[in-house]
Amino acid sequence: MPRIFVAQTLVDRWLSESQVQLDGELLRVPSGGASTALFISPAVFFEQVDGGDQDPYQVVGCVKSSQELAQMGAEHYDTSVILGEQAYTVRPGFMAVPVGADGTETLMDGSAWGLLVGTLQQMSA
Repeated sequence: MPRIFVAQTLVDRWLSESQVQLDGELLRVPSGGASTALFISPAVFFEQVDGGDQDPYQVVGCVKSSQELAQMGAEHYDTSVILGEQAYTVRPGFMAVPVGADGTETLMDGSAWGLLVGTLQQMSA
């Protein structure tokens, strides 16, 4: 199932505007008259290499979870990640995965997935 990166700033805005509900690690998003539950876990989006250097780890444009960062030996603080000798600017957020009522990852058909993505895009505007 595809995963969605959602920036922390968006989640904060949606919560402050009561557009979504946060229930522990579940983000509940209204979608098509119902609510879609997304399991969220901390992640970052790599925006750029600091200092204009090359990207020796080829992570710019990628999303990495906190667990993946730890496995890579990276140090994350706010909008920065240090990986080896290289510094990166990152966008903090969450990796979101649709889950069913039992909390397990669920498959969505094309129309349900399209509706969810459309809703998230509309809320982000």
